[in-house]
Amino acid sequence: MERRDFLRSGLRGLIIAGLAAISGVFVYRNYTTNETCEFTTPCQDCKQLKSCKKPEGLKFKRDQKVSNN
Repeated sequence: MERRDFLRSGLRGLIIAGLAAISGVFVYRNYTTNETCEFTTPCQDCKQLKSCKKPEGLKFKRDQKVSNN
C-alpha cells in the first residue's frame, strides 16, 4: 500500500466516523429533550395540534375530547 492510499483511506474513515458521531448526537438529543411549549396560550392557536406529542398538547386534546362528550 502506498502512502497516498493509506492517507486517503484514513481520511475517508475519519469522515465517516465524524458523520456517524454527529448523527448519533442529533438522535440522542431528540430522545432526551424535555419537550415543553413556549407559547403563552399553548394549544389554543397551535397549527400543529393534531400531530403534537408534547405533554401539554396531549392533555389539551384529552380535555377537549372529554368536554365534547
